[in-house]
Amino acid sequence: MTATTRAMPRAIDPGESSRRLGLAVLGVALLVFFSLAFDNFFTVNNLVTTAQNVSSIAIASVGTMALLISGNVDLSIGSQFALISVTVATVVRDTQNALAGVVVALLLGALLGFVNGVLVKLLNISPLIVTLGMLAIYRGLAFVVAEGVSVYGFPYSFTAIAGLRIAEIPLTVLVALAIFLIGAFVLLRTVPGLRLYAIGGNPEAARMVGIRVDRMVIGAFTLSGLLMGVVALLSTSRLASGSPNVGLQFELDVLTAVILGGVLFTGGAGHPIGVIVGVFTIGVLNAGLIFAGFQDWWQQITKGGLLLLALSLDQLIPWWRRRRERQRATAASTAASSGPVERTRLRGSGDFGAPVLEASGISVSYGAVRALDDASLTVRAGEVVCLVGDNGAGKSTLIKAISGVTHFDEGTIRVGGEEMVLRDPSAARRAGIETVYQDLALCQNLGAAHNLILGEEPRRRLLGVVPVRDDRAAIVQTQERLTSLGVAMTDVKRPVRALSGGQRQAIAISRVLRDDVRLVIMDEPTAALGVAQTDQVLRLVRRTADEGRGVILISHDIEDIFAVADRIVVLQLGRVVFDGPIDDLTRLDLIQLMAGMTTASDGPVPGRR
Repeated sequence: MTATTRAMPRAIDPGESSRRLGLAVLGVALLVFFSLAFDNFFTVNNLVTTAQNVSSIAIASVGTMALLISGNVDLSIGSQFALISVTVATVVRDTQNALAGVVVALLLGALLGFVNGVLVKLLNISPLIVTLGMLAIYRGLAFVVAEGVSVYGFPYSFTAIAGLRIAEIPLTVLVALAIFLIGAFVLLRTVPGLRLYAIGGNPEAARMVGIRVDRMVIGAFTLSGLLMGVVALLSTSRLASGSPNVGLQFELDVLTAVILGGVLFTGGAGHPIGVIVGVFTIGVLNAGLIFAGFQDWWQQITKGGLLLLALSLDQLIPWWRRRRERQRATAASTAASSGPVERTRLRGSGDFGAPVLEASGISVSYGAVRALDDASLTVRAGEVVCLVGDNGAGKSTLIKAISGVTHFDEGTIRVGGEEMVLRDPSAARRAGIETVYQDLALCQNLGAAHNLILGEEPRRRLLGVVPVRDDRAAIVQTQERLTSLGVAMTDVKRPVRALSGGQRQAIAISRVLRDDVRLVIMDEPTAALGVAQTDQVLRLVRRTADEGRGVILISHDIEDIFAVADRIVVLQLGRVVFDGPIDDLTRLDLIQLMAGMTTASDGPVPGRR
């Protein structure tokens, strides 16, 4: 093992995370203040009681943290608390069986969370609206099950669950600590955790790399419900009763702790350390206000104010980051554009291999509209083919047909000489066809390493048993791929949104350059880039082809086309009107073809089919 490899971190925390050091200082300051103000505040009994009081929030915060990181939220957890509590209480009272209560709590909690997740996906409506409706339904059902009154009459075996102590520490505190540590580990070190951060950063990008976004989100809702089952079970056992009024404003307490702890309400960012600091601060504040003799409503006012403060910081911090990133990008662009850009050396040798793609007679209709009419396209290994045409010419439709997004009415597609039916993008990827989309399909909150391996994450086993992400292997892969493209990037952990346009394109291109890729499709890769960054991307395009892959490049920039293209294919109204070497056209010829000023009926044009 080399010194460089040993210096690499074994793990990278995904997303832009804040551990809330300032909030931790505030929490400690509150603890010191209340300890000085009240003689009995800083005692073992009071600290244990405080920990027991926030244990429910700590357990529920794991599920809420996972949901918020994925860009979702469940406002019905307080009502789930009540419904599970009275249902468990009724089952235990009627059966006098503690085990039955445990099973019902966990299964019902998971079921309620699953229902919420399915509704969010089926209705395709904001989870705020869906779970707000479920909040009312679950609370109403709690009153129906309990017939409007609290439920009592449990055997000792059930009430003893929450009363159990290990080394004088209540079981509820130990369970909360264990669940939080496991949840933090899953979020920070496992593949599902990384994918939740990716979904929160850019769900469409996550979907394009093969992540089953809907399944992951429904799983997060189910996990949240399961944890509410644990909360309701321990609370019902501790209070020796189940009430339909339990859990009122519980969702406010949990959201305050989680958002105060640095998890962005918009998703994609947050760290468990910050969340546990938020839970600690809420616990100390509540206990201090009780010692001070403040009424319950002052606690609600304080928590509501803290929540608004945290949400305000959520808006301020991204604004500050974007401002700093714009300043860095401007400085980098100014430094990079200090010299002239030479594009005349980017053309290929003309010695191309066998065809990697043969699309013949492709026709696509949308109702009465003929988007593609008998369009054909061939790409050889090592060749850059520029697909051009005016807006509405059919470029996107042809590319979608090749990449498996759109089903065509007529025609055939051969990859490597073998006819294939590409029913979806996954089939195209398996065939060796990769696409770099115009929006790059990158998760802006993740670094280059995590973006590059997303969907194909390397894994290792901790202690030979527990599967975790192998972030060190991800770093090595990232550096190797970027180096093979001639791109130097010192910090592969830095969020993509903080990188220049050229660096983002490099990441997007390197992500698709697996060993088994035969064809790379690039849709407007130089759009909105400066001169120096455009030159960098065009060099990446040429290097991609020189490594033996076929490249289809969609562009409207004449200079870019003449800088890198080996062959031009021009579409007009869904038909191919030119297919030939770039040397057969002048810039004026190409402009006229793209604008529709010249057609096949206007006379011979060199290379025209």
